[in-house]
Amino acid sequence: MKESGSLDAFPDALISAIYGGLTEQNPWTVALDLLRNALGSSAACLRISTKGSHPREYIFASGPIVSSESLAFFEGRSARELLPVELLIGEPRAASLTEVTPPGAFSEKVKEADVDATAVMLVEAGDGVEYILQICRNSAAPAYSEEDLAFLKVVGGHFGRALKLRRELVRCQVVNGFQSDTLDRLGIAAILVNWSGHFSPLNQTARQVLAEGEGLRVSGGRLHAVDERDDRSFQAILKEVLGVVEGDLSRAMLIKQSGEGRDLNLLVSARRSVSLISDRAETCALVFLRRSSVADDADVDVLQQLFSFTRAEAKLALGLAKGKRLEEVESELNIRHNTARAHLRSMFVKADVNRQSELVHLLANSLAPLGRPLEKVSAAA
Repeated sequence: MKESGSLDAFPDALISAIYGGLTEQNPWTVALDLLRNALGSSAACLRISTKGSHPREYIFASGPIVSSESLAFFEGRSARELLPVELLIGEPRAASLTEVTPPGAFSEKVKEADVDATAVMLVEAGDGVEYILQICRNSAAPAYSEEDLAFLKVVGGHFGRALKLRRELVRCQVVNGFQSDTLDRLGIAAILVNWSGHFSPLNQTARQVLAEGEGLRVSGGRLHAVDERDDRSFQAILKEVLGVVEGDLSRAMLIKQSGEGRDLNLLVSARRSVSLISDRAETCALVFLRRSSVADDADVDVLQQLFSFTRAEAKLALGLAKGKRLEEVESELNIRHNTARAHLRSMFVKADVNRQSELVHLLANSLAPLGRPLEKVSAAA
């Protein structure tokens, strides 16, 4: 162990492990192992304790006495039940487990693991969650000294900062995942274009649109509309939007599809953000393109739930939502025209509309695509 708990004496490897594990699946394993060795301990753990009506305990731990069985045991008990000292944020405490632990299952576990001396620090608390760092030594080892506690305090400070970074990182990943998920389910491609024209697809639908050349394509490392006339308008819009210095600006256009394909709706919107390179504010453009093949057979169940359609009605509705004429849907479903008209009259009542055009508009803007499994979104798109 180092001679003091000062930053100058702090092991570089431990610092690197605390922050280097932020993106790892098991972020604290290496750091806890290094901490355990630095302080001559048989176990080191980070306990995350949630409060409220449904309290939970989560433990990351390292050491020869740590096992899946022991983790399950300790996660099944509250932190306050197991920790023998009153804790203040940022202030490590030392104690003897055998002296302060009341008889019971936990006391037996302490004896079984042959641990006694413990040092504990409440790293952070807030929003009903406590983050507690704890180390233990076996019964033959000395108690933790003031020097050890000073060392643990420095370690705990780094753990606290790393925990905040980890939560923010995970929060961003979750939010981005939900946003991409929603756009994919709605059949909307989202693409980010920076001031220099470099672009990044933001979801799976965007990558598919570019790979298949549906309305947009990549040429010379830049984003272009497939049709040359459309591209002139698209490039003019991009230039205008990327030229915005402050405020919001959005421009929309229709991209023509060849053959019987439906026109595609495209929106370009200006956004001010911090550059990942210069760390200065710059304007970028968000390009949104809605694919023509938005609806999928998996929407049938959701349409039934949204509008109380029968399965036959939902299948007819799905065909209309794809932009097909009633006669085309009749042929695909192998039903008579009179049967289709009877379905439509029933659907008008259930959807509270009066005309087929109103029904199609309602279906096209319904939440049905949100109910589709993502793997089917990719296949259908």
